[in-house]
Amino acid sequence: MSAGQKSIRELLVEMKDISDWMVDLSLASVYFEDENLAKLVHSLESRMDDLTYEFFQRSAMVSRSREEARRMVSLMQIAASAENISNACGDLSSLVLKKAEVHTVLKEALAMAAERLAKIKVREGSHLAGKELGQLRLPSSMGVWVLARGRGEEYEIPRKETLLETGDLLVVKGPPEGIHRIHRIAGEPLPRVKSSHKLRSLKRTLAEMRDAAVLSVDLAYSSVLLNLAEPAELVREIETKFDKLSYKLWAETLKAAKKEGEKGLTSVLETVRCLERITDSADSIVDSLLRGIEPHPVLTEAMSEANEKISRIQVRSGSVLENRSIDELDLWTTTGTYVLFIQRGEKFLYTPSRKTRILAGDLVVLRGAYAGIEKVKKLAEVSVSEP
Repeated sequence: MSAGQKSIRELLVEMKDISDWMVDLSLASVYFEDENLAKLVHSLESRMDDLTYEFFQRSAMVSRSREEARRMVSLMQIAASAENISNACGDLSSLVLKKAEVHTVLKEALAMAAERLAKIKVREGSHLAGKELGQLRLPSSMGVWVLARGRGEEYEIPRKETLLETGDLLVVKGPPEGIHRIHRIAGEPLPRVKSSHKLRSLKRTLAEMRDAAVLSVDLAYSSVLLNLAEPAELVREIETKFDKLSYKLWAETLKAAKKEGEKGLTSVLETVRCLERITDSADSIVDSLLRGIEPHPVLTEAMSEANEKISRIQVRSGSVLENRSIDELDLWTTTGTYVLFIQRGEKFLYTPSRKTRILAGDLVVLRGAYAGIEKVKKLAEVSVSEP
């Protein structure tokens, strides 16, 4: 490999991270109707096109045996899925660039989703001003991720060493409690989200579809990383369920458009179309695993180096986590991690409710910041009686 060229592992890491950023940023561009955010999404889409070309070019050169080629298929499917997610997000953000009307029902549905979006301005004298992003430890302390930093009319993807200056605009995502906390820290008033009583069923279905699409991608990556068929099967179930929800939403939307003369509902249908492409891509990620093809070792390395981590943690008897509910632990807000699923013996508990209690011996699969996951690992191992 010549100097300056990325390895297959490095390409896959960047492609995975970009596709993750694009899902959040494309939804944010629509939610805020922000053309500059939409332009950032399109620049990331162009970068993804270059990475995809380079990935397949290098992949064609490394397979030296039939078995190696067979295992490379899983990497190729993941790379192709990442690009498909990128293309779907690019199309979604194009709604804003085309100045299409974004219906209020779409904004209200996104405000109902599990992860909330917000814009935070860095004010002079606030706790954020003059700090490097990594110093703030927002993901591991309150579950908040900074998706983009705006300065002037341009946005960029921030790094840990990015210095926040007075006047910067931060686009963030996180749980409701975390979003409240960062508003307080920034000295920013919490904006009121107006919600109408119209089209309630449509909003609920759309919010459910947004959460299902994001969950399917998380489960897909965790299943191939941990080589587990069960969550991969759930990804396929979600994809099937999504198709039914999509049919239901299209019927409701067309009915509303005809009955109430609602304008701008095209934006709802376009969003659903893009979310459906994302769930289809998640299904493609797990396809090789469900065919019995063992994931390539490079995949494990790539996933472990991605921006957000996925980890499986075993709960020790007598630990801080034992017999505590997810609501009591509040890991999302306190450590920036959230529970994808719990493996309990031969059973799998997917999207556990806040009342679900964690038991000794449970294998808890988390996604989140590295520092946050390390915190949870300690909690899973340290006895309540230990100092």
